[in-house]
Amino acid sequence: MRTPVFAAIAALAATIVTTSSLAQTASMCSGLADAAAWAESREAVTAAPRNHKVIYETANLRVLEVTVLPGEREASHHHRWPSVMVVDSRPTYTNYDKDGKVFQSVVQGQQSVELPLMVRLPAQAEHAIENTGNKPFHAIRIEYKRLCDQ
Repeated sequence: MRTPVFAAIAALAATIVTTSSLAQTASMCSGLADAAAWAESREAVTAAPRNHKVIYETANLRVLEVTVLPGEREASHHHRWPSVMVVDSRPTYTNYDKDGKVFQSVVQGQQSVELPLMVRLPAQAEHAIENTGNKPFHAIRIEYKRLCDQ
């Protein structure tokens, strides 16, 4: 029953990105040459399956439900494709790079963020988050497999 809703979300997100300016698309496509060399074993669904569930997929799109429970640290992983992430539950959390060093994301720097929050993201190198809050982190991530083929 949830699939039609998520398909509608994916279609809406695809429209948002498709109709966005070329400059925004170019920034989302940055780093793809590096991403092509990243290990498949570290891809989000493979490396951190507890936190990344595929809820819809076509040749052009993949929609993930991302959940990190309070006190949980997800396994280190990457995201090979540019995406739009819609965050609807955002507790405090810590970001780690592939070496376990803490870093602050652009979104974390914004103290008062109204939810739901939509963020455009290029391919993301290996990282992990640890939920240090008392509620789950939850988001829908729409990955664009062919956005940068043009």
